[in-house]
Amino acid sequence: MKNSIRTITTTIALTALLAGPAAAMVSKSNVTQDVLRAGGSGSNVFVNVENDVATITGYFETATDKTRAIQAAKANTGIDRVVDLTTLSN
Repeated sequence: MKNSIRTITTTIALTALLAGPAAAMVSKSNVTQDVLRAGGSGSNVFVNVENDVATITGYFETATDKTRAIQAAKANTGIDRVVDLTTLSN
């Protein structure tokens, strides 16, 4: 009985350890696509993702486009912070 409990506990711990980093991985292409889609056709932006931080550079045509794009980046699983280095084109 003790060995069974120990085996189950070890299995759960290893599963959690292995699943943790994989679940936290961020897809740069997903973040970029979401930002570009939300940013509107008059925008010219670039997205860089390192660890859990998305940095957006370039310009947006409107403040609304900028707000939507930043919200889209933040909505991605694994993104904890968005650094906004963008401007408005007008």
